Amino acid sequence: MQGITPGRVQVLGISAPVSPTARLPEPWTLSWSDGAWSWAGTGVSASLRAPGHGPLLDAVARSEVVVEGGSIAPSAPWFGGFAFDAAAAIDRWWEAFPVAWALVPRLLLGTDGRDAELVAFARVEEDGLTGARERAGALLRQARRTLLEPPVPDSTRAAGRPPQVRPQDRAAWDALVSEALAALESGHLRKVVLARALELEADATLDVPAVRARMRAIAGPAVGYELRADDGTTLLGASPERLFTLDAGRLETQALASSAAPDEMDRLTGGRKEAREHAAVVESIRTALLPLSSEVEIGAAPEPLALGYVTHLRTPVRARLRPGVTPADVARALHPTAAVGGTPRHEALAFLRSHERLARGWYAGGIGWLGPDRADLRVALRCALIRGNGARLFSGAGCVPGSTAEGEWAETAVKARFMLRAFGVEG
Repeated sequence: MQGITPGRVQVLGISAPVSPTARLPEPWTLSWSDGAWSWAGTGVSASLRAPGHGPLLDAVARSEVVVEGGSIAPSAPWFGGFAFDAAAAIDRWWEAFPVAWALVPRLLLGTDGRDAELVAFARVEEDGLTGARERAGALLRQARRTLLEPPVPDSTRAAGRPPQVRPQDRAAWDALVSEALAALESGHLRKVVLARALELEADATLDVPAVRARMRAIAGPAVGYELRADDGTTLLGASPERLFTLDAGRLETQALASSAAPDEMDRLTGGRKEAREHAAVVESIRTALLPLSSEVEIGAAPEPLALGYVTHLRTPVRARLRPGVTPADVARALHPTAAVGGTPRHEALAFLRSHERLARGWYAGGIGWLGPDRADLRVALRCALIRGNGARLFSGAGCVPGSTAEGEWAETAVKARFMLRAFGVEG
């Protein structure tokens, strides 16, 4: 960062150690918890918006974020994500979320429970590096005095009456599944993933920190994520599915498909319908990665991934990318996978645009850390949008030959139960 390139986003961070029990005051702009590290950020020092996931990652690649001091850093400097389908319509719930968006917060606190650092960021502007350094340093000194210490009390208990679930349109779901089965029978599709939403309404403003705390307490190995839009609408969830992690040309992803309640493991591991659904996802990932990779390694057989409230079949996938392949290239190739969209991809997306009648927004899109040559992105699943005293929860199920409306409704209900519990609702 010796100079300033016009039109290029450059951000400077100043880092200092803090107590591992310190907390940033609410509301948070972002949060992330992967079992090893927890991150929380407030404010926005730099922001990138784009019409899709590829252009967003291309814009990130043209940026530069440097942190002075400290040894703790997230897997990539930008935090953000993108919609499931950039061409799909949105509704009022998603109006504050751009199609693709990434940011660097003003303050970022990271801890592994033993060590912790606070980073203050300032965008490099007309006053150059010296000015950015002075502004970040002043913000860091001020912020260290306002950290919450000791930590705020545990807020895992629900306060007052739990929110109420609005009536659901079962007839519309049955019709959608019938339409999907007709497309499958015609040979137009091999698999399509259908989604539905539940809406909650509370007597008072929903307590995002309390929902977050309950969610993480029951999330198991899933990665907790959170992003707050300009109008305060918050996307909060815990994803069991990695879209991809990329570092130094080494990529990790997974095929995650087929679901069952914990007491239905025999159906999951022995069912023909579940095997077909999972195989379609494995093959779609293999096909996407082969042109980008010098080698692709796929697990020999799917293994159960138990989350407590549901169990999935999971097949790990690793690849060595060819020189010059970027995170944007990988995102364009993989997203959306057959696990959340269907196969063939373009035909499945066209079916969903014309039949699903649900504004997915970022549900089943990607969310996580982005950088010029690194990324850690999860599929935005098991999530809810929270705004004021209302919330919208999303869940989906893969439809293949042999699926039934009753069976897919039950699968989405099992998945939705996780977020309902995070809101204090027993579903």
